[in-house]
Amino acid sequence: MITKTIAVTINKGGAGKTFFCRNLATTAAEIGLTSLIIDMDTQENSLSWRKRRPNERVLPLVQFSTENGVEETLQRARAADCDLVVIDTPPSRSTEAVAAVEAADLVLIPCSIEVECLEALPRVARLVRSAGKPAFVVPNWVNPTSRQDETIREIAKVHHLESAPIALHDFTIHSKASLRGLTARELEPGGKAAAEVMDLWTWVCAQLQKTTTAIDHKVA
Repeated sequence: MITKTIAVTINKGGAGKTFFCRNLATTAAEIGLTSLIIDMDTQENSLSWRKRRPNERVLPLVQFSTENGVEETLQRARAADCDLVVIDTPPSRSTEAVAAVEAADLVLIPCSIEVECLEALPRVARLVRSAGKPAFVVPNWVNPTSRQDETIREIAKVHHLESAPIALHDFTIHSKASLRGLTARELEPGGKAAAEVMDLWTWVCAQLQKTTTAIDHKVA
């Protein structure tokens, strides 16, 4: 199987980059795939989450890397037949985000309704256009009873960014799960939050054109 790489990026802290990485990587592990999170943020939030994780939860693996080391890390992942690599990028304007986008098969841009997050879209739009990578804004932390996701998509369109048809809502189960090194799908697998994450995963698989027997069977 060919290793697929997703970069999760936007130059705004608190947008949900680490949240996206751990949810995608744990869902991949849940269906039997080998997954790795590359943490390029010096705050090491993905690594901290991994340390809180129960010992029996072996995957996803998490490894810190700088811009200079990301390609070597990806080469090792490919050599080890890793199925999915998700790159967690820093919130600042940095060359790490550029390296992650250039290495990715797909770029996801989590975006909340916060004005600072919306104002960050033009820069990330220029980055993905320069790299020539498929990229999608994913509305995140939206209010379940609002139409905030529609507003985010409209603003993304102004900057010539496509949006995912999936939005992730601000459910408290996400923060409860994070405290234990888990995700909503692991802590409350039958809940609405878990269902949304699976919808996102299924859509991401379609974007990556994952057509192997293993993924087709397990996602279906």
